[in-house]
Amino acid sequence: MNEILNQLSQNFDESFSIINYVINIIICAILLYILSILYVKFGRSISNRFQLARVLILVGVTTFIIISIVKSSLALSLGLVGALSIIRFRTAIKEPEELGYFFMAISIGLGLGANQLYPTILGFGVLAVIIALSSYKKGNNLSQNLLITSKLGENNRSNADERISAIVMKNSNQVELKRMKYDNDAININFLVNIDSFENIRKITDQLNDLDKDIEITFIDSEI
Repeated sequence: MNEILNQLSQNFDESFSIINYVINIIICAILLYILSILYVKFGRSISNRFQLARVLILVGVTTFIIISIVKSSLALSLGLVGALSIIRFRTAIKEPEELGYFFMAISIGLGLGANQLYPTILGFGVLAVIIALSSYKKGNNLSQNLLITSKLGENNRSNADERISAIVMKNSNQVELKRMKYDNDAININFLVNIDSFENIRKITDQLNDLDKDIEITFIDSEI
């Protein structure tokens, strides 16, 4: 029995420390969690911030595990390069900002996986300050799901979607069209909008009511 245990112990990398591994992976998870909070709070995307925030943690921790495995083996490192060369992203990155956050998550995993604790923490701290300062002027914007149903007359429906879109875009920082459906006597539009304050909600509502007195307008918090 002792011989088996001795043989197994010899197979472990002498530089591997379970204590350091556990400490690093916990710190990695904490930093990635903070990064996800920064993305949810300061990210400019209005459609999938919470989903991407969860993915950032998975990507970072996975990178940490991979680097911890291959860092001491040239053969494993070469095998990793070959494996990654055949991987493709099937989902397009909508905004360059999302790619930047992915790189930050990967960098955290790389740094702590390579046991570079202090450079990783220092670098992440600098990035966090940059993100907070660059987003300071944005204020507390609101992300809303805007549902509109308009029953304009047959003579006015030809450009109803354009007039409605113009009003929404005029009073919003960002607008993303999610759905548009034409019925026999109505048009249904679903926007995701990012606005500065509730005053913008009032402006959109008033201007749409001026366009169509019977219009139906619903604002729903998109982060629910």
